[in-house]
Amino acid sequence: MTTTPTPISNESQAIQQASRLTKLDTLTQSITAHRISVHDERTPFIWKHYVGKEAWSVDFNDVSLRFKSAIPSFEDKYTRRFAVLLDERNGQLISVTSRFDGQDPDLREQPSGAAAESQLSAEEEIYYGLPEQGPKLTFLDALEVVLNQGIGSPFFAKEIYGNYVMHSRGGSPQRAVWVITLRGLPPIPAHGSRGDSIPAWQRNHMRNVVDDEAGVNLFSTNSPQPE
Repeated sequence: MTTTPTPISNESQAIQQASRLTKLDTLTQSITAHRISVHDERTPFIWKHYVGKEAWSVDFNDVSLRFKSAIPSFEDKYTRRFAVLLDERNGQLISVTSRFDGQDPDLREQPSGAAAESQLSAEEEIYYGLPEQGPKLTFLDALEVVLNQGIGSPFFAKEIYGNYVMHSRGGSPQRAVWVITLRGLPPIPAHGSRGDSIPAWQRNHMRNVVDDEAGVNLFSTNSPQPE
């Protein structure tokens, strides 16, 4: 699915665009949209372009994840709310966010955009901006790639974050990717003689980078870490 982003001027257009990009409308009928001023955008390399700007937030409420390739009858243990943030000027996807409503002392806040950017830059990883053309994969498609090929299951993540960006790693050519971050996972085992000393909050999140064109998971990493 490739869509050309267009300006958004009302709630109906915002819901239609968010639904096209994510397919979250297939999992709920409780959908609302409202115009906001962006205050706390944390996507590395992207955040500075949107803080203080106007955008549309589309909320998909009471979502339980389902995937065709999942074990039959397997149920999502969480009821989720996804907030899809769209640039009102052109309908581009800024971010998809599903935050945890409960309490978990090991679930730390995401690093700020600047802190995440610093960590990724040190690893020669860059987000160059938002692709001009819409994605081939929807957000749910990308989540299913992570389920089958990535590290960490979306079903077990307390929080889920998604971005569709132009990406490069280690000087590779830019390509359009979905960046899917799962947070609040069961801590991933740490190996080595000092593995047990690594705190759970450093091991309970994973960022998966999915090639939009090929539909494959390129790599998985627990960077960036919380501050």
